[in-house]
Amino acid sequence: MLNTAVLMGRLTYNPDIKQLDTGKKVIKLNIAVERSRASPNGEKQVDFFDCVAWESTAEFIFEYFAKGDPIIVEGRIETRQYEDRQGIKKKAFEIIVKNVNFCAFKRGEDTKSKTETNENKENNDLLDNQDLPF
Repeated sequence: MLNTAVLMGRLTYNPDIKQLDTGKKVIKLNIAVERSRASPNGEKQVDFFDCVAWESTAEFIFEYFAKGDPIIVEGRIETRQYEDRQGIKKKAFEIIVKNVNFCAFKRGEDTKSKTETNENKENNDLLDNQDLPF
């Protein structure tokens, strides 16, 4: 059997680590993932995924990620049933995070800094130089 989920998106809120009575550390996340296709009227569509990380993975997320940061998570999908405060049975789907990675979304041309633009121009000038000895 195979149960693997890999998501790349942005955190919807600041992670808050908790320590359980057992001493284990846990963190809950919500990741917004943009769909690859727009809706029929051209609007972007986003799915929101609940994720849970434990121990050292939870500590890593708490230390290095904040609301709005891009993140890649890898884990497995688990379901659980519970009763809400009104006694209604519900089912939850969560990604149990095994690995976390940093990621960066491609910046648009209009957001490049002047320094990056100047460095690229200088590098292109070097490549165009015909006076190279080789």
